[in-house]
Amino acid sequence: MHRTQTTAQSGPADSRLVQLLTHLDRKAAKAPHEDFAERLGRLFDLSDAITLDGANKHRPKGPFQASEDAAERLQADLLKTRATLLEHLSRSFAGEKAASVISLPALRDDAPADKRPTFGPYERFYQGHQRQLIAGISNLRLRARRILAGHSESLARLAELDAVFENSLAPYVRQCFGNLAGFLERRYRTLWEQRDPFHTPPDWLQPHGWLSQFQRELQMLLLAELDARQEPVLGLLDALNNEVSTTL
Repeated sequence: MHRTQTTAQSGPADSRLVQLLTHLDRKAAKAPHEDFAERLGRLFDLSDAITLDGANKHRPKGPFQASEDAAERLQADLLKTRATLLEHLSRSFAGEKAASVISLPALRDDAPADKRPTFGPYERFYQGHQRQLIAGISNLRLRARRILAGHSESLARLAELDAVFENSLAPYVRQCFGNLAGFLERRYRTLWEQRDPFHTPPDWLQPHGWLSQFQRELQMLLLAELDARQEPVLGLLDALNNEVSTTL
């Protein structure tokens, strides 16, 4: 038998994050990608494979209590969590100063026009928001699994599998999202090199200034990362919706 060869994708065709990275840097989409299933299999070591096999054979005993409003409750939780995270982002980029707000790096009034400001504060700013995204979405995903686990045997098995995937893929996910800070630093340097050399630091934050453009791209990347991180929860919600609709 001959195995059929398929063209692998770097990510879902409609992935906001993939589209944005490609738009900002065409080279980000030109790296060769191997078969998805094969790449995924390499992320599981022997211990992960044994755990995954056990989860796949798991037969939950319940008790189960199917609820007609389970999908509505999960969707409401997802929307509330997303709204909270979006509010954190909005307050940061609006320049709000508060103990609960991650402050957008400020530009010194006496910044020299011929010297690029250090990227470090922006890296810490991005990573601070990443930690908020991780906490918010991870807790939401846990609550979603609890709802599925109490709904039916099939959804309880799915919740068990999701927990294994989240744990086993955590190092890879952390590495992938961690690379976004490096991508941003390259964009930061590129925009600095492409700036109008006659612009003074106050001009940098005007609508067409290089630093203003960078801040917009930074915000778009965080929004795209939020979309990507919530995909597993959307998958669980979709499975719950399907089961609720077929049992009504």
